[in-house]
Amino acid sequence: MGAMNDLGVELRFGIPAFRFVLPPGWVQHVPTNAAQEEDVKRASAIFRQANRPDLDAEFRGLMAQTSQAMARTKVFAIYRQEQVEMDELLPMSITASALNAADGENLDGWVSEAFRTKGAQFLDEDAPHIVRWRSEPQRPANARRIEGVSGRTLTYVIPAPGTQRRKALVFTTTIVIPDGDVVPAEVVDSLELLSDAMISTFTWESELEEPVLPAGPAGDDPAE
Repeated sequence: MGAMNDLGVELRFGIPAFRFVLPPGWVQHVPTNAAQEEDVKRASAIFRQANRPDLDAEFRGLMAQTSQAMARTKVFAIYRQEQVEMDELLPMSITASALNAADGENLDGWVSEAFRTKGAQFLDEDAPHIVRWRSEPQRPANARRIEGVSGRTLTYVIPAPGTQRRKALVFTTTIVIPDGDVVPAEVVDSLELLSDAMISTFTWESELEEPVLPAGPAGDDPAE
């Protein structure tokens, strides 16, 4: 099954038409408060099934932080599973958003900084139009560190064609990880591989890919 954006997204956010492959059971949604509440309910059901109802409150706090970030980054689509059995439901969702550089600037400095400080790398060395990095969301200062919900966030940045890298499409994959042994580390790693595999199928409908960083010495080794 494929996912794609519509003309309204291009007109409002400046992101040209694109597509990528969604696994069976995954669907595309326009972000709404109702959709977020549905995500909270589904995650709560996972926690209850894992006999960890104590995680609900902290997870709702985590979702509130995510909602605030979505408002800042112009999220226009959410991809998640539907119509699967509860024991097959993956604690993972993907958002698509538009990112604009400050007036008169481009995103090169931001991306180069991600290579230097966030461990960013090209998703595929043969296709330097997608850069990705992994991060662990920061807990609030007063949150308990022993119990609760954490997560792994994967960020993928794809320059929008024809914008001289002033605008980018950003996919953000959020993997919810309850503390303890509820979700084994190898499962989280496999979800990360699934996310990479999904984004690797990305293609613009009628535009050519553009490198994440300019060609030449500055783009040869972003880590330097």
